[in-house]
Amino acid sequence: MLAALMLLGTSAAFAGDSDALKAILKAQTYSEAKSLLQSSQSQLANDAERAKAYNKLYELAMKKVNAEQTVQLRNETNEKMGQKGGEPVDEQGLYQAVDNAFDAGLEMVKFDNMPNEKGKVKPRFTTVIDQLYLLRGQLINGGIFFQGAKDDKTAYKFLARYVDTADDPVFAKFDKSKDTNLNEIAFFAAYYAYDNKDFEKAARYIEYAMKSQERAKEAQQLQLAILGAQLKTRQDSIAYAEKLEAIYSQDSSNDAILTTLTSTYSGLGMQDKAEKLINAQLAKNPNSYGALVMKGQFESQKKNYDAAADCLSKALALAKDDDSRIAINASIGQCWFYKAQERVAEVKGVLTKAAREQFNEVYNKAIQYLEAAKQLDVTKSHKSNWAYPLYGCYYFVKGAQAPETQAAAADAGVQ
Repeated sequence: MLAALMLLGTSAAFAGDSDALKAILKAQTYSEAKSLLQSSQSQLANDAERAKAYNKLYELAMKKVNAEQTVQLRNETNEKMGQKGGEPVDEQGLYQAVDNAFDAGLEMVKFDNMPNEKGKVKPRFTTVIDQLYLLRGQLINGGIFFQGAKDDKTAYKFLARYVDTADDPVFAKFDKSKDTNLNEIAFFAAYYAYDNKDFEKAARYIEYAMKSQERAKEAQQLQLAILGAQLKTRQDSIAYAEKLEAIYSQDSSNDAILTTLTSTYSGLGMQDKAEKLINAQLAKNPNSYGALVMKGQFESQKKNYDAAADCLSKALALAKDDDSRIAINASIGQCWFYKAQERVAEVKGVLTKAAREQFNEVYNKAIQYLEAAKQLDVTKSHKSNWAYPLYGCYYFVKGAQAPETQAAAADAGVQ
């Protein structure tokens, strides 16, 4: 999204300019001009001088932007003509200059639109608004660049600025509905804002993201996460549940809403209400993935392990990604593991061979699912779900010294 090259304005020193402004207008670099401006703000005569000073900073930032964009454009042209190799582009310097241009340009516009001593507004640098709006595309490029550089803080700054400028009154004359990137970029900005616990901005950005057809489902899940992260009191949680229920009434097929809503009710001690919603959904759609998962969890909590494993097995056949398959396989394995553990605990005295074989059958069922979870969990990021139950199963079935038990013990961190 290479922004069009922009003509630089001019900053001539006028006869009435203060010494502080004259010094700023003579600066050769952005950092020099910025330092002079910061140290001499109080010495500038009025808002008109402040506008001129910030315009100088803007020009110096744009000088760098234009220089790097010229190299990019020349490289692209040469590539189209079949000429390999190109001049190096200072991408980090380019995006820093873009950021500087927005900092200075927006301040310049603010002071340029202040009333003069006669109470009249006579802006002089009117072309800068159009130039900055054209430059917004480079904010996206900058966000992508810093994402690639693993600098999430700066990536968030650039993507957030792209969304913020869409709402800035300075750019009110531009039609936001024609901004085809806004909703998509808002989704990533909302994610960063959520990750940084900047919930006020996250809530604003997610409203744009919800308008994206491609991101609607993901955006809704993120919206729920943003709302849920701000809960502090029981009353907050009840209000949150009411919002979820209102959304659910409009879209009862949405698994994310159903699972979040019923988990919230369960956490509030409203288990009957949660189970009523689950049972109603299953009566309407026996293959509701979210309802099957939640039904399995609720049955497991009540130690109805057979019923829980049955629901979760049906959900497993509907799972669409490996993370879900890992979690469900592990949950089914846990059901059989805990069922066996509880029955073993009830036995008094030494287990007979026949009794041990019966228990082995249940433990082996657990092993089947826990091993499936382990195999899918290549990064072992979900190890806490399957590692210890798998060790417990092998310990009972194979004995402490068996290779399988030793390997499971290592995964579970058992000495």
